[in-house]
Amino acid sequence: MSRSMIDLDRRDFLKASAAGTLAAAVGGRTLLERGEAQEDAADDGPPYTGDELVKTVCTHCSVGCGLHLAVEDDNVVGQETWDDNPINNGGLCSKGASLGHTINAEGRLKEPMKLVDGEWVRMDWDEILSEIAGRLDDIREETGPHATYWCGSAKHSNEAAYLMRKLPSIFGTNNIDHQARICHSTTVTGIANTWGVGAMTNNNNDMRHVDVNLIIGHNPIESHPVAWQHFQVAQQRGGQHIVAEPRYTETAAAADENYQFRSGTDVAFIYGLIYHIVENLGAHDEEFIEGRVDGFDEFREDVLPEYDLENVSDITGTSVDDLQSLAETLADADVSCVEWAMGGTQHNNGTGNTRAYAMLNLVLGHAAQSAGGTPIYRGHDNVQGATDLGVDAATLPGYYGLDKGAWSHWANVWSQTDGTSGEIEYEDLLEDRFQGRKELMEKNGITVARWFEAVLDDEWELYQPDPVRAAIWWGHGMASLSEYKKVRQAIEELEFIVNIDIHPNQISELVDLDGDTDVYMLPAATNFEEGGSVTNTGRQIQWRHQAVTPRHNSKKDWVIMQELAEELGFGEHFDYDEVEDITREINLGTRTIGYTGQTPERIKAHMQNGNLFGVEHCEADLDSEEVNGVLDGDYYGMPWPSWHDEHPGTPVLYDASKPPAEGGMDFRARWGTEGPEGQNMLRDPYEPDWYGGGEIEGVPQYPAFHTALPDDNPAGKTIPTEYAERDDVSVYDTAQALADAGHDIDPEEYAEYDNSQPDSPWGRGRARMKAWNLTDEYPAHREPAVTPRPDLVENGYACNERVEDHWRLELDNAKVQQDNLSAVDDLDDPFVLTSGRQVEHTGAGGETRMNESLAYRSPMMYIQIHPEKAAERGLESGDWAVVETPHAEMMMQANVTERVPQDHLFAPFHWSGVLEGEVLTDDLPEEWTPFVIGETVNSGTAPAYDRETQMQETKVTLASVTPAESDEIPELSNQQQSWQEDFLNRDRRS
Repeated sequence: MSRSMIDLDRRDFLKASAAGTLAAAVGGRTLLERGEAQEDAADDGPPYTGDELVKTVCTHCSVGCGLHLAVEDDNVVGQETWDDNPINNGGLCSKGASLGHTINAEGRLKEPMKLVDGEWVRMDWDEILSEIAGRLDDIREETGPHATYWCGSAKHSNEAAYLMRKLPSIFGTNNIDHQARICHSTTVTGIANTWGVGAMTNNNNDMRHVDVNLIIGHNPIESHPVAWQHFQVAQQRGGQHIVAEPRYTETAAAADENYQFRSGTDVAFIYGLIYHIVENLGAHDEEFIEGRVDGFDEFREDVLPEYDLENVSDITGTSVDDLQSLAETLADADVSCVEWAMGGTQHNNGTGNTRAYAMLNLVLGHAAQSAGGTPIYRGHDNVQGATDLGVDAATLPGYYGLDKGAWSHWANVWSQTDGTSGEIEYEDLLEDRFQGRKELMEKNGITVARWFEAVLDDEWELYQPDPVRAAIWWGHGMASLSEYKKVRQAIEELEFIVNIDIHPNQISELVDLDGDTDVYMLPAATNFEEGGSVTNTGRQIQWRHQAVTPRHNSKKDWVIMQELAEELGFGEHFDYDEVEDITREINLGTRTIGYTGQTPERIKAHMQNGNLFGVEHCEADLDSEEVNGVLDGDYYGMPWPSWHDEHPGTPVLYDASKPPAEGGMDFRARWGTEGPEGQNMLRDPYEPDWYGGGEIEGVPQYPAFHTALPDDNPAGKTIPTEYAERDDVSVYDTAQALADAGHDIDPEEYAEYDNSQPDSPWGRGRARMKAWNLTDEYPAHREPAVTPRPDLVENGYACNERVEDHWRLELDNAKVQQDNLSAVDDLDDPFVLTSGRQVEHTGAGGETRMNESLAYRSPMMYIQIHPEKAAERGLESGDWAVVETPHAEMMMQANVTERVPQDHLFAPFHWSGVLEGEVLTDDLPEEWTPFVIGETVNSGTAPAYDRETQMQETKVTLASVTPAESDEIPELSNQQQSWQEDFLNRDRRS
């Protein structure tokens, strides 16, 4: 079709896109008074930056950098630094410095559109939502709500993410998921099953205090560059950053030490360190382990002997000397932490990896304290918040799960909230919304990792009554998914697909214009065109103030959800007056993890008064009890849990050196008081310095702390949250008070816990080295599904066996592995191929490759190859090569560098527009075409998935590299080719 067939009305574009950094201002919105001299300052002063500055938070990575947008006449005309934001101190990376380009991008979706007979046709909002809702209702009546699939976004605000789970829940399906499935689901499951909840134990600023930091599977200088300022402070103070990574990354170059190991061997690598620490050095912390950890003795006797240094060296490729050196550095540290990102999570054994990292920290006794624990770095700006708020196929908001108790709690919240007029009972949800199908109501839904299998319903068995007929994608890039060719097939099989986004994204590239799938495109506002809260990787919650009204004919995400719910017939559950009403409903209901005290008023007060918080610990040390809504002792962003509206937040999880009222706590007692073998799962008694009342004992979680609701104030104290902090009552007293108030609690079940003491509502439990509810009770090394070492598969390190009904699909990693054992021989001189991030791009690149500034800075999808291997193949940087895996033949340009070892390759995962050499953008309207395109590496990654979470294995496969023939090279735009030449010249000069 012609590129000119879209004829949309365009608003005048803004006076300027993202500008350089200038002076900071305070407040959500600050009007600027400018005199004549300021108006005419272009020649001898800073550029003019509008009439007001609006505080907001960057929309790219999870650091949570604050900035000011400069606004004039409802237009963003520039941006300035927010210097007293304690998280980033005004710093921004290239992505954050170019946010104006996103708001003003020509390639944004501007109007609701439908694909009709190969043409994109504009529709009115009322018309298109009515049509979509009618078709969803038809599927619901003809087949059932389970025949729909919903995908949310790690880019949504907390409020939109919360509604993104509420909407399909009331529609009647658990087939709802988002990006966290394929980035950190293994972290959430692995860490939650080790010490209570699956989140970063500290925050960015705490990295200033580290003694030794082991960075494994993370390249923060590229993925989270602004956070590195805190890492640098630690180095200046004598701290060490040690990188363990297959590549010699940018971070490795800035680190104090660097160790390399084969991708996919993390468990063995970590166990080798533990072996040396325990068996050779005797440097494990026996007191810490005895008092606060379960399962160490069995692990030492039954598991650890297999991972002696020689065996681990053989598996990982790391020398015995290097393993010893690293272990000794960790053992000598006063405190150490283990930091990771997706390099550690995206494996068929990803849950085992993350548990092993935490186990190393426990063995050393370095957990549960500042500068210790596990500083886990999430990817997208609100992937932590979206995960917390239940955009997940296995749980309702707050990790409540899917059992009757979870549904009953949320039905209660949805009825008691002041934000909406609707009421609903558990029975209504079951009988009406889920059509009486209790097994589907309490069953894990379909994940984003393998949603396409539920559409195709051919290769793997499907464990729901019918295949998926329609899909709603709300802010998710398809190119982030493995088995990308199947993704394309599934789109072509759907009856219809809805894409709600800022940009057309990969759906516009993958859809067959002449096919049978109806496609709807709905324009969403950017995060700067709506207000709402966002949770960074350190669990800190900030507020994005709305800077301007939505551009073009886009709408705010939560408003679209309101209108769609109304069309679907349950609008009374979504009739909020303002976005803050949704925040208060979150405060009311999300009590498991303490999203309670972060009221919209408190979050905004922290944003307004960032100057009151110190950079060292993000704490407000005030001369009075309260200043401008900030309480003395508050931690910036009230990192969850914040149990009520007077609680300061929890900067370091499980830190028992503080009183609970000041953010202290123990490991969560989420596994009860006894393990399956009768072992004690509560911590040993101790006498902290902060407590003058004698011993603090191990206690279970406080009864009903997660389900008891306050009478009026959504963020107010309840009986369990109030009693937990008090030193004159006990867990037993709490149970009695709850029973007296009419709760279904038997106080005698808590009679032995009658020691009056202050606690966190989570109780005082033990961390677990043995997770008896998981397939691998202790992590075990398991070879990648496509491995260069088939001998290790035969020697006991195979993938997990077949699983029925794994998120409604059959999973058989062992079969996939056996089918690919010959790959090492079939491919020509194969390498291990891994993938990762580029500093200029985010996610699937749907936003950043539509940003001219970022596209120019990083215009090339490439394959990194070692110079000696490139020379053997006659390749130089910029040359086209065929990168062949067992699953795809991809076309990439060589990037010749010593950053990769000779047996590894590396490719960034932010690219789309080319699939096995085929250009997919030729038929796109011109304004929908990204500035730069490239091969999608996830078309060639392995079709294997984590046994516990269905995380995709995108960090390891095998690949060969050969020069491409001229007729195989995809045709790129002249502009992209010119930018690539500039890029290569810059690289040559460096």
